[in-house]
Amino acid sequence: MLVLTRRAGERIRVGDDVEIVVVSVRDDQVRLGLAAPRGVPIYRAELIEQVEQENLAAAESAVRVGGAAAIGPAQLPGPRLKSADCDSERVNGGPSLTRTHAGHERRHRRAHG
Repeated sequence: MLVLTRRAGERIRVGDDVEIVVVSVRDDQVRLGLAAPRGVPIYRAELIEQVEQENLAAAESAVRVGGAAAIGPAQLPGPRLKSADCDSERVNGGPSLTRTHAGHERRHRRAHG
């Protein structure tokens, strides 16, 4: 992991298309602005982790209720992640975000830069 020190207003470039701007720093909170092409999905990691946990719990519950042979989490099919424009793409076997989640992320990006 690369660790950088930045002040408000300073920028970081990731590749040719993504720019991260430190909008403000207050107490223990840092506000970041992200500029990326529309086709580049941007998600909060904690949202992806929460959806992944919920999907795993639902899949395990379905196996128990359905009376199917017990299978471990590693054998469950990998869920799909929907990007903000609702295209499906697999991200490290990541969670499945519904159109509602994707719409929330899109609105959040518009409202907060």
